[in-house]
Amino acid sequence: MSDPTRLSILARVQETTVGDSWVEFSELYEGLIHRWLDRQGVLTQDADDIRQEVMTIVLRLIGKFEHNGRTGAFRAWLRSITANCLRDFWRTRKRQADQAGPDLDAIASQLEDETSSQSLIWNAEHDRYVINHLLQEIGQRLTPKSVTVFRRVAIAEEDAQSVADDLGMTLGAVRVAQHRVLKALKEVASGLVDEM
Repeated sequence: MSDPTRLSILARVQETTVGDSWVEFSELYEGLIHRWLDRQGVLTQDADDIRQEVMTIVLRLIGKFEHNGRTGAFRAWLRSITANCLRDFWRTRKRQADQAGPDLDAIASQLEDETSSQSLIWNAEHDRYVINHLLQEIGQRLTPKSVTVFRRVAIAEEDAQSVADDLGMTLGAVRVAQHRVLKALKEVASGLVDEM
C-alpha cells in the first residue's frame, strides 16, 4: 500500500470515510460549500442544512466516484450534488409558507448547466479555495519562502524576476521553489484540481 501522506486527499477519502483524511476533506468542502451558498445570498440556517445534506451524500457516494479523466470531473460531480440538494431544499421550502431568500431552483438550474455563469464562478471559486486550503496544509512541509514564491508567481501572476529581486533570491531559486510547491500540491490535490 502507498504511503498515505503521498496519496491525494481524494484517494485517501475514497479508501475510507473515517479518520483524519475524512475530517480534512470535510473541513475543506464544508467551508467551500458554505462560502459559496453565502455568496448566493442563501440564509445561514438554510445554508447549514444544504451544506449538511451535500456532505451526507458525498460521504455516501465518494467511494463510488470514478474520475473520467475530463478536466474538472470531481468539481462537476460536487457541483451536481449541490444543485440537486438546492433543488430538493427549494421544493421542501416551497411547500411551506413564503420564505425569504434567493430562488434556489434558479440557482440549481444555473449550476446544472456547465456553461452558465454560475457554473463558471463555481469552478473558479472551487479551484481557488481548494488550492489555498491545500497550500496551508502542505506549507508545513515546505519553507514559508517557497509558499510565498508560489502564491506570488503562480497565483497572483507576479513577474518571477520581480519576486526574486524582492525576496533576495535568484530567478533559478524562485523557479525551483515554485516547482517544489507545485509538485507537492499535485500530490495532495490530484483529482480535485485538475489544472495546475
